[in-house]
This record gives sequence, structure tokens and C-alpha cells, in this order.
Amino acid sequence: MCCLSLVGCQESASVDTSESTPITPVDPAEPTSPSDPTAPTNPTAPDPIAPTEPTDPTEPTDPTTPIEPKASKPNILLIISDDQGLDSSAQYSLTSNPPNTPILNALASGGLVFDNAWATPGCTTTRSSIITGKHGVKTSVLAIGDALPESETVLHKYLSDNPKTSDYESALIGKWHLGGGNPSASEPNDRGIPYYAGILTGSLSDYSDWDVTEQGATTATTQYSTSKLTDMAVSWVGQQDENPWFLWLAYNAPHTPFHLPPQNLQTTSLSGDAADITANPRAYYLAAIEAMDTEIGRLLDSMPTAVRENTIVMFVGDNGSPSRVRYQSVYAGATKSSLREGGLSVPMIVSGKGVTRAGQREDALIGITDFFATVADLAGAEIEQINDSVSFKSLLTAANQSHRNQVFVEFDDGTNSGYAIKNTQYKYMKYADGSEFLYDLSTDSTESNNLIGSGANATQVAAGLEALAEEIRGGTGDTSTPSDTTDITNAVLTQR
Repeated sequence: MCCLSLVGCQESASVDTSESTPITPVDPAEPTSPSDPTAPTNPTAPDPIAPTEPTDPTEPTDPTTPIEPKASKPNILLIISDDQGLDSSAQYSLTSNPPNTPILNALASGGLVFDNAWATPGCTTTRSSIITGKHGVKTSVLAIGDALPESETVLHKYLSDNPKTSDYESALIGKWHLGGGNPSASEPNDRGIPYYAGILTGSLSDYSDWDVTEQGATTATTQYSTSKLTDMAVSWVGQQDENPWFLWLAYNAPHTPFHLPPQNLQTTSLSGDAADITANPRAYYLAAIEAMDTEIGRLLDSMPTAVRENTIVMFVGDNGSPSRVRYQSVYAGATKSSLREGGLSVPMIVSGKGVTRAGQREDALIGITDFFATVADLAGAEIEQINDSVSFKSLLTAANQSHRNQVFVEFDDGTNSGYAIKNTQYKYMKYADGSEFLYDLSTDSTESNNLIGSGANATQVAAGLEALAEEIRGGTGDTSTPSDTTDITNAVLTQR
């Protein structure tokens, strides 16, 4: 039986996001035992274990200081879902028909759910921000399909190059989508990923007939992609021995094409008929999320007890739900590729090793860049901030911790080109055509009332957020200097 419990300073500027109405966690399903995907079974959830205290050094040390003993370092599992917004997540009370996700529910009940996590509007831009810890304006990755410049250091290479984290084994399994239109089969490895296996491009035309690339070699497969990626993750984790490990597992689910997943992975009675898929795409989209949840459970259940208990699991979506399958009463005009809340707000759960806030929720602002610093911090790098990334490690053990005062996103796909920035109350958006929007998210979570031009107070707030955004865009907003962002943001907040 799976018994893993999952875990989980400040920056300047953020784009397009609104404050959601208070959300309450859902009750997880009774945990059961996931079975092999080849035999019919019901999806299951892991049993939570008692949280443990994380190793959290408070005194900085010299980079040459010996690394921590291996036994004290956690394994880190980062799971990224593809095109899953808050309105398509059972851990947020935004929809009357959430997906059936007992595994994620169990992780949430045994860990920490984040209510204010912002990704970017697209898959490529989010992946780039996580793997570099930088905003797209700093890497020139501003649209879906942009190539990550070779000069950028990816997270896996950072871990291997840092003397304090060089003992970590690392891998990236799943969707890559950082190599532009025609990436070479060896590109992830060439960038410093020790082990890569998965999907090089942005999507598949068929979940059961696709090309899988592993360590520079590409072959055809007819295995259901969610199961194939899980198989490779199970295999890689099973090969790890003495060293701690970091696994980035990026599913392509529930991205299009909408389809009926294998019956042993989900509990619906959908027909799978093409006409039914066209007429009811959300039902099939939610079934793909359930299938992914089942396979996450299989991965966790494959780990020996000692490995599970020493693993922190982080789950996050890469952008909002697509237009055809969004829950329209929540995000009427805001979906994937949008700078509005429906495009940026994503589910985020952290649970397992070192997470002591079991069953709690956190409303701190989290930028998608923050995963870079957090993974490095958990691995022993002893950094709180790097590039545009701020570690949220302290939030895993204590509430009301200072994190960041604003989050920022920029996107440029020719249609939705602009940036968004928000603090704990206001969100400001500015588009390439010069149009501006300001929303008080504390009273207008649906972004219905544009405050631009409504009075002197709104003008001041908008000007303050715009100044912060332009500092970030111009490279003068330094995330690594907490006092700068604190002073600037507090100045904006006093103008409410």
C-alpha cells in the first residue's frame, strides 16, 4: 500500500492574475491499492504518513562546504500536468464537476495546497520559467514553441554543478517542448539533463501511437502515453540506489487530443465515440486527468516505503484550461493563452518529506519561476533567491511567512501580447496595443470591473504596478535583493 506523505522572499512585478474566492479543500477518497495498468482496477490514493521536520540550515556556508549526508537529503519529485487549470482541479471548489483524483486528493490532505500559484499562459513559457528560474522576458521565451537559448543554465545542470547538490541524480521524463520547431533527439541531454525520456514536441496526435525519445534515440510506440511515461519514471526511480534524486515528470495529459483513456485507468462510462467526444469534450478531458492521477498513484506505490517516506512531491499545472473544456461559469473569457486569471492560475500541491503543514492551504503569491530556487533549496543549495526565483521552502513548515509581494508574467503570441502583474490586492495588465486594465481582486475575482480611469487612487496603484513591471522587463528589478522588492511593493499597497 502506498504510504507517501507529500510536501511541499520576494520579487518584483507580475502579470494578469486575479484573486479567487476562498476555496475549501475536498475530502480525499478512501485510499486503495493501485494495480498494474494492464488489469482493470479502480484509481487509488496513497496513505499519508506523519510529516517530518525538514533539514533547513539557517546559516549560509561556503560553496566548498561538504554536502549534507545523503540520508538527510530528500528525493524530489516534480509533477507537471499539461493544460489543467483551477477550474479542472478537485482541490479547488470552482466547479460542480471536478475530475476524480483520489491520489491528488490524498496528497492535498497530507500536504499543502497553494491558492495563489501563477504559471504563464502557455506550456513552453512555463517550462522555460521553471527550468531557468527566469521570466520569459529575460530568456526571450515568450510564446508557445519558442526555443530556449543555449546560453541558459537548466535546473538539472545547476544541481550537478553546485558542490552542495552535486550528489543528486536527476532526470526529466515527459514533455520537453523547449527546442523550437525541430529539436534534435539529443537536445535535452546536450542541455545538461543526465537522463531524458519522453516527448520532444508540444503535443501528440494520438496518445496511443507516438514517438518516444530516450537518451537521444527516438522510436515508435503504441503504449498509452500517460502509462508509458509512468513506466519510464518507475524504472528510473527503481534504478536509483544510494544518492538522493530529482525527477521532473511532465505528463502531456490532459492536453488535446481529447480521447477516452484505457478503462483500467478511469471510472467513466463514456463511449469514446468521435461524435460524443466532439459534443462533450470536457468529460473526456476530465477522464484524462483521472487516468493521470491513477498513474501517479502507481508511481508512488512502486517506491519502497523508505524511499516514499524520504520523497517530497510537488504537483503543478502549466497553464489554465483550454477554451473548449474550461468551466465557463468560472472563467467565461479567460483560458489558456490568456493573461487573465483563467490562463494563469494553476493547481499546486506540495506534500511528503519535510512538509509539516498537513491538510492546510497557503495563500502566498507563488510565481512559476519559484520552483527553480525551491528545488535547489530543498536539495541543499542553501539559497533563498536566484534569478527571478524565490524559494517557498519555508512555507512548507510555517504559515504567515514572508515570500514575495508580487508576481509577474509576460507573453507574446501575436494575439495575447502583453504583461500582467499583481500584488495581494490589485492586478494590472498592459497589452502591446497600449490598452491597460486594473482590477481589485479582493472584490472582483472575475476581472469584470476595469478601474483604469476611475480616480486618483486607481491611477496611483496602476502607475506603481506598471513601474514594477517595467523594472523587471528592463532587468533592473532584482529578485535577489529582498529589501528592494519589499520597499517598492509596500509603497504600492499604501495607496489602496
